[in-house]
Amino acid sequence: MKGFSLIFYGLLMSFNVAAGQITMNAPEQSTTASGQTLCVYSNSIYTFTYVTKSKHCPYSKTFDTEDAD
Repeated sequence: MKGFSLIFYGLLMSFNVAAGQITMNAPEQSTTASGQTLCVYSNSIYTFTYVTKSKHCPYSKTFDTEDAD
């Protein structure tokens, strides 16, 4: 029974970690004055911004929900 408890606890911990993340797609893209690319991922609940030196935003990106604007 102790082994089952450890497995159950591990599953709960895994769920808690995964529950704090969201993968978002198709960002709005713009260029900053310094030439960097600003990527804005948003839905009806969350908005995340990501700045990159690349000319294109990643199509999909995973964020921690605690970091939402």
